[in-house]
Amino acid sequence: AGYIPGTSRRDTFIVITAHYDHLGQMGNDTFFPGANDNASGVGVMLTLADYFKEHPVDCSLMFVAFASEEAGLFGSKYFTEYPPVDLGRIKFLINIDLAGTGDDGITVVNGSVFKDRFHLLDSLNSAQNLLPLVKSRGEACNSDHCFFYQAGVPCFFIYTLGGGSAYHDVNDTYQNLTLTGFEGYLKLLTEFVGKISVSPQDK
Repeated sequence: AGYIPGTSRRDTFIVITAHYDHLGQMGNDTFFPGANDNASGVGVMLTLADYFKEHPVDCSLMFVAFASEEAGLFGSKYFTEYPPVDLGRIKFLINIDLAGTGDDGITVVNGSVFKDRFHLLDSLNSAQNLLPLVKSRGEACNSDHCFFYQAGVPCFFIYTLGGGSAYHDVNDTYQNLTLTGFEGYLKLLTEFVGKISVSPQDK
């Protein structure tokens, strides 16, 4: 976990998460690299941390890389049970998983739940034509945002669309990642975080 103090609202947090585990090894010869799922998400998270270290925003930022997502969301579950800060102080959480493509844009889980936040994200994308599509989806307990959402923390889980089809297999290597949307995705997330940091609206 990493922490960047806010410039004016230090007791209010925006949290950016990703999981760094994958399926690992099966037997002596089979290895699952997990490049898209989810080294790519950790790469986005670390790049954002590097950016915001030089460009802090009003709210404090927390960056957390979870273990045991693939085993059953155990890392994020533990975090919500023993949080280092009051979960009520988290203004918004962005969980990044499967970030290695982007040819067809992104899907936003909870986009139809937190409609104003989704509209902001979609509007930022449309204004600058950063990604081909920002697609809204309903709630789904399928990644590390789940237990935060159940605890009442407003959150998105975002994943990229298109490109390679390798998933939970030996072909999920960095050579098979298109990274088509990487720069646009980063730009969109940096602007989104900056906007919600100064906004009084939480939903």
